[in-house]
Amino acid sequence: MARSKLLIVEGSIILQGLFSDLLSENENFDFDLVGSYEDAKKLLSKKRYEFAVTDRVLKDAPNGEIIALFNKFNIAPLVFTKDIDEDFFESFEGAQIVDYMVQQRFTNVADVVKKLEQLKQNKSITVLVVSSSKIYTSYLKQNLNIHSFKVFTAFNDEDVYEKLELHPEISLMVIDSSSQDIDSLEILKHIRKTETSDHIKILTIADDTNLYSTSIMLNHGADDYIVKQFSRDEFYIRVYQNIKKVC
Repeated sequence: MARSKLLIVEGSIILQGLFSDLLSENENFDFDLVGSYEDAKKLLSKKRYEFAVTDRVLKDAPNGEIIALFNKFNIAPLVFTKDIDEDFFESFEGAQIVDYMVQQRFTNVADVVKKLEQLKQNKSITVLVVSSSKIYTSYLKQNLNIHSFKVFTAFNDEDVYEKLELHPEISLMVIDSSSQDIDSLEILKHIRKTETSDHIKILTIADDTNLYSTSIMLNHGADDYIVKQFSRDEFYIRVYQNIKKVC
């Protein structure tokens, strides 16, 4: 896999050195490292980046303006910050952010690099999102794209079977089991009848905690389920739990 372009914006000289030491030996990334909003802005106007790591508070951008800058260039950054408070979450509720990682100790830099490597690996993982709602499908796809997954969508049963036929590399399906025009149970039965379906993990989204309906889905081949209204963090946890089963 080709090396990915990475931009790191970090005001601490010590942390800059740690990032540089770790990434200089890493074959996955070509990286640029700057310490200010203005320097990041200059680079973003000249180069295209696949991934980004940024501190929330910079001397020339103390209120998280760097996050909006990355979003302007269609990049969802990984935020590496000293602290996260409630006001911050409210201010950036609609922002595109991969994750928040707190600077508790210098060894956390290695955790950030590990997270970046996971995001790069996600580029080779294909997910099929199934829902009759185009708005909800778009929401799920956007959240998966933020974590660099390759995503296809399907809006009815026929569309599901067509996508599975065209893209045998699909390894995770996210099915909105409450969708109209989609027979989730029949889709599960169809997939699990296929001898080569073991590599596909299926996460269903349920409207409520009805144990009967969810148990039927699990008994017919679903690997996991999540109940609306879930948080983005909970969604990602479920996705990664199932991805680990196929990687």
